Amino acid sequence: MTRDRIISMSISLLLSSSLLAACGGGDSTPAESPTEPEAPTTETVDPPETESSTEAPENATSSGAAGTAISPPQAATLIAQQTEAQINLRSQPTTQSSSPGYGLVGDAVQLLRAAPGEGDLTWYYVKFDESGAEGWIRGDFISTGGDTAGSNLGEHVDAFTTDELFAMGSGGCGMTLWPADQPGSFIFFNGLPSESMWMKLDGTMTEFRRTAASGPEFYGQSATQSFVSNDGQFEVDVTASVGSEKGYESVNIQQGQLILEGVPGGPVNITVVGDAGC
Repeated sequence: MTRDRIISMSISLLLSSSLLAACGGGDSTPAESPTEPEAPTTETVDPPETESSTEAPENATSSGAAGTAISPPQAATLIAQQTEAQINLRSQPTTQSSSPGYGLVGDAVQLLRAAPGEGDLTWYYVKFDESGAEGWIRGDFISTGGDTAGSNLGEHVDAFTTDELFAMGSGGCGMTLWPADQPGSFIFFNGLPSESMWMKLDGTMTEFRRTAASGPEFYGQSATQSFVSNDGQFEVDVTASVGSEKGYESVNIQQGQLILEGVPGGPVNITVVGDAGC
């Protein structure tokens, strides 16, 4: 076989091998199998939040178990010296506990339980009429509107609101008193610096002037004070025992006595508590 014939056969064999490889034959490595497509990811979306009224704190039931039950529950409203105030609802009868919400002046509540708290004040476990929220509120932010059974308020003495007091051009710094068994039902306010005193008698806001003062002094007040109405018809004697600091520039009146003279049927004697300061 000639040299040219051998070269021609070698070229033919090389061409045949290339064609076989191109068609998937021979010993060539097979192409990598395609990757299985991943399952589509489902994105979970939380349900939209719904708008609702203030909810009761999570521990409302256990927290409400403290104190003494008020049976039947008593109707009351929230009060404050500032009409736009937000009144904290507490998880426990203390200002150090968490506040899951708040109420506004004028909100209607039901008093469910009562318990002694810090500052010698009674705290009330309440339920809001509108939202159903429950929690503790300090007694000086609660008014029963003069309807408390067994109150020592007196036949001729009425509770007044801060709005009524402001309408008289009074309010601000001074001493505020309410019956010990009717927290937040204001019956006495002695303002500063005019030293004018106000009470609501037989439905009328009545102004008094201070005529005497003695004993330890605190925030422009004295332990013992006497007042007479501007028309001279009524006289009031007040004694007050100061308790702990209530907050910035204010003290707690932990115990006191108010004696009103000049009303039919003889003097009215009311055990009071309250606060004094600015």
